[in-house]
Amino acid sequence: MDLRARYDFRREGDWDLWVLRGVWTEALWKEALEHLERERPADHPKTRRFFHPPGEQGTEIYLKIYYRSRPLAIVKDLCRDSKAFRALKQGEALSRRGFHVPLAIAAGEERKFHVLKRAFLLTAAIEGAPLPLFLGDRFLPPLNPTALRRKREQIRQLALEIRRMHEDGFVHGDLVPTNILARDEGDTVTFFYMDNDRTRRYPRWMPQGLWKRNLIQLNRFVLSGISLQDRMRFLRSYLGEKAWGEKEGRLLRWIEAKTRKRRRECDQVEAEVSFRELMRWNGHFTRNIHW
Repeated sequence: MDLRARYDFRREGDWDLWVLRGVWTEALWKEALEHLERERPADHPKTRRFFHPPGEQGTEIYLKIYYRSRPLAIVKDLCRDSKAFRALKQGEALSRRGFHVPLAIAAGEERKFHVLKRAFLLTAAIEGAPLPLFLGDRFLPPLNPTALRRKREQIRQLALEIRRMHEDGFVHGDLVPTNILARDEGDTVTFFYMDNDRTRRYPRWMPQGLWKRNLIQLNRFVLSGISLQDRMRFLRSYLGEKAWGEKEGRLLRWIEAKTRKRRRECDQVEAEVSFRELMRWNGHFTRNIHW
């Protein structure tokens, strides 16, 4: 993908940068570099929040820092973009197809003799809430008829949007509920898709079943306000609200089996209970969702 429609390429010492035209400044680079130098390397990416210019009147910005990969990945990184550049490119691809992603202000990768040392992605803040908090704030039972209709419509909207994403060839790298931010627009809701460094787009003609992985990632979390019936409504909308046959039945059984497996592996839930009981909300977010 050619980023030059909106971004400029620059070199700053060992850093290769793609920067958003008309937004990027030397002062912002200096501040971002100070944050980069201040952080100690870690096994997992770190995210830092700051305001630019400094103070609450400045723009709220998030800096995600990626560190050196494991030995096997170091070799692969010689021949591929950093996660930061991949996130920028996939975010742009999603945006061009009408999906909402955080506005990327810059992405950079630092290399020495082609070996990737560090990378970063700088994005503007989004006015919205992670999907679990969004649901908990609006749809805890009991609901009046208006709130119930709104919840069902927003579930349908999300299902159709993810279906369109998959039909366009995109498979999100980690489509868990906390990687979807929701912003209430009154009669509708806008969904933003976060953490796109592992998102891929495949040719539409290429047979692949990776889209099912996204359904499991979404389905395995217990969420406040979301019942088994809501999960079925989501799947029915995703599949096109047609009459279900044996093919759809097999998919439903596969999703249940995979969800049980993931809950056992990730949440240590071993209970032999009905699927309704397995996915019932019964506690706080910190006990049910990995942040």
